[in-house]
Amino acid sequence: MEKVLKILGVVFLVLGLVLLAPGLYLIWKYGLAFIVLPLNGTIFFAVGAGFLLRLRALAARERRLRETGQRIDADIAGVQWNTMVRVNGACPLVIQCQAVNPENGKVYVFRSKSVWYDPTPFLENRKTLPVYVDGANWRRYAVDTDGILPEEG
Repeated sequence: MEKVLKILGVVFLVLGLVLLAPGLYLIWKYGLAFIVLPLNGTIFFAVGAGFLLRLRALAARERRLRETGQRIDADIAGVQWNTMVRVNGACPLVIQCQAVNPENGKVYVFRSKSVWYDPTPFLENRKTLPVYVDGANWRRYAVDTDGILPEEG
């Protein structure tokens, strides 16, 4: 899913620049009669930049959690469909894990990133997965599936 958002971000960014540059020239040369072209270019540019900035922020948050977060071993609860995402009628799968916070006794459910194949065969010999949580707020977490699940090609 991240690949798709990266591609969309770059496409919108380039399309925005393609519309913005000639539009600004036309406004400079002929006046405000050509305002629609650079306005559309600005919108496309902003959407593309928004996609790319959001992906960068999410990657930074996950990297920070892996570096400074508290590592816990969460019990694997199962594999479920992620029905929030649908591509060509198909939904990806997520691995659900759960762990109890020893400080307050609450049970937290953690979900991995979406995968487009069944991860069950790769989890047969495992009972837990490493999860990195923010010590102050366990709702900020990163499920570590690196080395367990193969890379998608």
